[in-house]
Amino acid sequence: MKKTYQCEICGHQIVSLMKPSECDVCMGRRWMILSASKPINSGNESMAIEKDLLSSFKFRSTIESYCRTLDWNISSINDTRAIMRFDMDSGNTQTVFIIKYDSTLEFSCPSGLKFDSTGDIPGGLSTLLLMNNKKYKLSFWCIEEIGDKQVFSIMHNTEMSLINVDHFAKIVIHLVQECEKFEQIIQEIINN
Repeated sequence: MKKTYQCEICGHQIVSLMKPSECDVCMGRRWMILSASKPINSGNESMAIEKDLLSSFKFRSTIESYCRTLDWNISSINDTRAIMRFDMDSGNTQTVFIIKYDSTLEFSCPSGLKFDSTGDIPGGLSTLLLMNNKKYKLSFWCIEEIGDKQVFSIMHNTEMSLINVDHFAKIVIHLVQECEKFEQIIQEIINN
C-alpha cells in the first residue's frame, strides 16, 4: 500500500510503498505519514492531528523551514508569533502576522486603512468588505484592534494539523494579494 510521507523538517512530500531513508530536498530523516491508500478511519493509521508539526516547540522551526523552502524572509519570530514582510510592485509593503493559539494558526494581513475608533469607520466600506467575504474560500475581512487603532485586515484561521508548505504558501500569497488590491482601490478613490 502506497503512503504519502511528509518530511518533518521541510515539508517535502513523497508517495512511496516504503518509508524513504532521507529527504531529497533537505536530507532530513524524520517523516510523517499524511495519507495511505486505505480509508482514514481504518484504525491502523494515526490521523494527521496526532502528528502536529506546529506544536509549541516546533512552531518556530516549522515556519522557518517553510519560509526557507519558499525563499521568504521572516522579519521576526518566536514560539507563538511570526511576522513576514513582502515588498510589492506598487512600492507598498504588506505585512503578514502568524499567531499560534492552542491548535489554531491565525494568519493576518492588516491594511494601511486605520481609524481612531469604530465610530469613524465608513459603514459603506464595511458593508462592501463583508459582501466580498462570500467570494473567499481562504480568508475573510475583519476589523482588528492594532495598538490604539481600528484596522481593516484580511485574516485566515486554520487548524495546525492541516498545514503543509503548499497550503501555507497559498494562504500567505492570497492574503498579501487581496490586501494589496484593497489598498490600491482605496488609493484610487482618494486620488480621484
